[in-house]
Amino acid sequence: MSATLWDSFDHLLQEAEQSFLKQDVDQALNLWKQYYKITAKVEYQKVIAEVAELWKDSKLDQISSLEMLYNIFTRYQELLRNQKISSFTFQLYKKLIIKIYKVKFQQINASDNSLAAGIFDYLSGNHESASVKLNSILKSRIDSIEARKYLGYVCMELKKQDQAIELLTQNLFLGANELKPEDFYLSQYKMLYGRLHATYSAHDVAAWMLVFESWYRNWLILKEDESFFILLRNKESAERIMQVKYYQFERYRHFVRCLFIADYARSYKLKERGLIIEQEQYMMKLDPHLFARYRNKRKELD
Repeated sequence: MSATLWDSFDHLLQEAEQSFLKQDVDQALNLWKQYYKITAKVEYQKVIAEVAELWKDSKLDQISSLEMLYNIFTRYQELLRNQKISSFTFQLYKKLIIKIYKVKFQQINASDNSLAAGIFDYLSGNHESASVKLNSILKSRIDSIEARKYLGYVCMELKKQDQAIELLTQNLFLGANELKPEDFYLSQYKMLYGRLHATYSAHDVAAWMLVFESWYRNWLILKEDESFFILLRNKESAERIMQVKYYQFERYRHFVRCLFIADYARSYKLKERGLIIEQEQYMMKLDPHLFARYRNKRKELD
């Protein structure tokens, strides 16, 4: 593809980003304004407004603790998720946050095993350290979706795909609707989620259906883990309520969690026939059509 006239002004974008990462935000904004004035690319008008607005309230030049930096990072993630800021603006601030971490906290927090330290080690490319810290978090906080999610990212970077899928499997059963499409790691899950979202037009419903459809296609890896089994079983019991009708996403959530309990018991607790039958009966009550598909893969116990 041949270069366009506007490509000759790309140095302004590079200089703007460099200025921003040095926290010379006024200079960065001036350079983006110059680029917009020359090219009339309207997306940069939006970037200029977003960067200026975020900087007013960010206090990134006053960060005194890793926890404070992590809280800002998660707030920007939420803004991106809710489409309050563009991906360009988020990635820009993400680069600055990682730079601040490396300069102010990476060395002095080398022995910090907090969730924030593990996540920032991953973001800054220190994958082995991130793996140690996030595994430590999961030993004490087995219900941490964030720790499991980022540990999966680490596994993908370390070419440990099966381990990443094991972690994704647990996270899907634990809180599928709390994950974003990029948290599904592999294109097969992302494409399937996209088709489900097009069908249901709701993230919560599509995310819980993704669990069933991935299980149905044998894409999940369900390893023996008694602690996680107890966690899911208790969570399902605590969240199951007697009411006339569930919302659609709630129905699918209960269905796939019952599926997990039944399938885990079939693999690792076959003596607990009553538990398996109880879960399958409730699945039938929740969604007869979906249960019929389940029965295609899991026959009745002899």
